[in-house]
Amino acid sequence: MSEPKKDGFWKSLRPLGPYLAPHRQMFWVGLACAFLTNSLGMLLPLAIKYGIEAIENGKGFRLVIYSVIVLIGIKFIQSIFRYLMRWILIGISRQIEYKIRADLFDHLETLPLAFYQRTRVGDIMSRATNDLNEVRMLLGPAIMYSFQTVVTVLFAVPVMVYIDLNLTLLSFLPLALVSLSVKKVGKVIHERSMEVQRKLSDITARVQENLAGIRVIKSFTREDSEIERFERLNLEYLQRNMHLVKVSGVLYPLMAYLGGLSTLAVLGYGGVLIVRGSITIGDFTAFLMYLGMMYWPMIAIGFVLNVIQRGRASLIRIMELFKVKSDITDPEQPAPALDQGLKVEGHISIRGLSFTYPGTSEPVLRELDLDIPAGSTLAVLGPVGCGKSTLINLIPRLFNPPRGSLFIDGVDVLDWPLAALRSSVATVPQDTFLFSESIRENILYGLERDIEEEEIIKVVRMAGLHEDISGFPDKLDTLLGERGINLSGGQKQRTAIGRALVLESPILLLDDCFSSVDTQTEETILRSLKDYTASRTTLIVSHRISTIKFADQIIVLEQGRITQRGTHGQLIEQPGYYSSLYEKQLLQERIERIS
Repeated sequence: MSEPKKDGFWKSLRPLGPYLAPHRQMFWVGLACAFLTNSLGMLLPLAIKYGIEAIENGKGFRLVIYSVIVLIGIKFIQSIFRYLMRWILIGISRQIEYKIRADLFDHLETLPLAFYQRTRVGDIMSRATNDLNEVRMLLGPAIMYSFQTVVTVLFAVPVMVYIDLNLTLLSFLPLALVSLSVKKVGKVIHERSMEVQRKLSDITARVQENLAGIRVIKSFTREDSEIERFERLNLEYLQRNMHLVKVSGVLYPLMAYLGGLSTLAVLGYGGVLIVRGSITIGDFTAFLMYLGMMYWPMIAIGFVLNVIQRGRASLIRIMELFKVKSDITDPEQPAPALDQGLKVEGHISIRGLSFTYPGTSEPVLRELDLDIPAGSTLAVLGPVGCGKSTLINLIPRLFNPPRGSLFIDGVDVLDWPLAALRSSVATVPQDTFLFSESIRENILYGLERDIEEEEIIKVVRMAGLHEDISGFPDKLDTLLGERGINLSGGQKQRTAIGRALVLESPILLLDDCFSSVDTQTEETILRSLKDYTASRTTLIVSHRISTIKFADQIIVLEQGRITQRGTHGQLIEQPGYYSSLYEKQLLQERIERIS
């Protein structure tokens, strides 16, 4: 994905507004609890001050006991408000994390196929997990600690000034460098955090590809090579993190050093003031306690700044995904005929269709003209890369065809509501994908109505899968591994065929879905599909003549153009790609029979 623009600090956080809005009341309650937690903490030094002064002035044991009871009471009430503060503020950050994750998934589901062809899955996964966690930290701990710091400063400083102005100024003198350091270092932390998150995306993408392609890796004995590549990526990620730590790590010792200087200065000058009698021991003890309370906010500045900048960098990366919009959307005004709930016949008309993929200049399809009557079968044949799968993908609008080039039942596909269009089309894609569910759930994946067991068995038989399933221990309820890894290539394809058949859609698209099926099983499936396809418009893409010879119409695509069309009988009589391929496959079959 493209490099993000460098937005201003508050502008980059603006997308969080709509997510915070529903929690506005509880958010203020959480901040109120934080306010009370720190406010009560401000009373502790005063209680100790009065206790010391009571001992110093010989006012008796009773006042000391009273001071101790007050301390215990304050700490108890403070702990209750501290719990409520964390429960509310951290809880809100978790709920917002949940909502952003849900919205992101919903958004990703709407994005077109073209987006996933140009974007690595691992990069998307990294943004949806690692980056989202950084945003949660920004919304939870960062806000909580920032507010606590502000409250502590607002309460402690006036009391410290009241005790002794000069002592306060002296204690804050070393802290003048803090704001300068934070401003300078914060910008660098943000930039390096972006680098870290980008490199983490690379690692996630690499791991995802390796796990998905583990069969290929093992088949080609590339384990050592992949380990080496991962180690390089992992080392680069480590280097980016160390690059970040060099800067973020400076903040903590810097704050500790400045805090130490303040304490030393106060101890030295405060001792002089006590000797002179300018302040009491109780006042000085309270002052030191307030200074100690200021010490944690100083340390927290480094932590909070780091969390804020990392969260901001991650939020920018997540918002990049939200900014991607789909160009495949429902029409603003669907065709009037579609509002009448008419039955889809499945008549496909293609008129001068040319198509070029986004980001490329070379057309994949060139001036196609086709008429596919409802209930007929069209077969598409041609060399690799000639545009067969592209033609299949344009019918359900996985990509947008040019307006006026593709019609179903006389209506431009661009004027069809997507749900109505795609529910009328059942597709078996070239690359079979199965979910980590049972075979039954994979077959029924796109079905929204209830179905009898007999209907499922009928579909399984048509797909040529019944004998295979009968041999499985749990039959249709056999659980599949990721991407159906425990099935053979042919079994996967037949499961995908069953998934399309069970929909009983008026249009059936079969994109080279018999490539992993043996010839005998293919013939069995085609025979069982004969009655099924008789009432449906069917498009079959294949490299096998045996698969398509029964089609009502056959076209040959070469370099995106139709170079031949006709029936099987007509095409084998014509010189060209079809008859040449037919003779080669016929010879291959004879050789196989002899051997």
